[in-house]
Amino acid sequence: MQKQEILEILNCYGICSVNEYKVIDSTNLDDYRLNVIIDNKYVLRINNATITEERLQSISRLCERYRTIGVLTPLLYKSKYGTYLTNYGEHVCYVSNYLNYATEEESECDHTQVRTEVLKSIGALSAQYSDTDLAPTNSMWSLIDLAPLDTDIDEKQENLNTLVDALINIGESGLANRVVAFNTQKREKIQAIYKHLPRCVIQGDLNPSNILVEKNHFVGLIDFNMSGTEVNVNHFCCETNGYIKEEDFLSKHADVIYTEWISAQNEELNIILNEYPLNELEKSVIEDYRSICLISQYPNVMDYLYFMESDKEKLLQIIELILQR
Repeated sequence: MQKQEILEILNCYGICSVNEYKVIDSTNLDDYRLNVIIDNKYVLRINNATITEERLQSISRLCERYRTIGVLTPLLYKSKYGTYLTNYGEHVCYVSNYLNYATEEESECDHTQVRTEVLKSIGALSAQYSDTDLAPTNSMWSLIDLAPLDTDIDEKQENLNTLVDALINIGESGLANRVVAFNTQKREKIQAIYKHLPRCVIQGDLNPSNILVEKNHFVGLIDFNMSGTEVNVNHFCCETNGYIKEEDFLSKHADVIYTEWISAQNEELNIILNEYPLNELEKSVIEDYRSICLISQYPNVMDYLYFMESDKEKLLQIIELILQR
């Protein structure tokens, strides 16, 4: 983009000068995303025309909620027309302030400390804002309900289908059938009550590139493109999923790998639950949500396919342990 183009857009937001700017293109296939950082004060965001004024209003309200629990988030600016969005060719754009902090990905911070503080914020936000002004858009974690990028089935079901096909391809049709039955049983139990479970609007993409840090502490969040409404216990289980390290898979027995994995999940889940007390309905179903995550969350399934190549028998033992839950 040329400086004059940027300035013409910014003038709509009452910003009349540009000294320095940096363009970051994070476009992914049809998902057009251009972020322009201006004078370390503002971010001009240019997206597909699929983002709407209603969506930005919801994101703005969510950002305000995070700030009430002490988490910095971008402030969205309204244009001289009273809207967040303005048009730019075939795309739309909006402006926020720039949070001048390093991301966790960029920083040599105490990642354990930052992780603990992020988990606490999950519990704190859910405790304060459950069932409050929910967004019509579901989060990327959504189970049964569909997220914006889902087609026909939710992502975890799609991942499960990929695992089942892989098991059939290696001659494990019996195990594949039991995986399907396990998944169906857990989903049916969840589906019977999930509409009655507390839920909250969340940022929905807590990866190190979106987490801001300062002096070994978590201070803020950026990138709310994946935000939306989510069932609290599903959110908690997804965010505490963890993963199996390759060195552990290669060097440890299946039962040790599984036990340590569940233990690590419990430790992280307890940090959230120290901030958020589960009600009885949530207690009755949280382990079913965790079972769904274990067998079909995207990183897990990708690991299973990878580990299948190096030690099939050990991988099958781990899947068997999950099915025994």
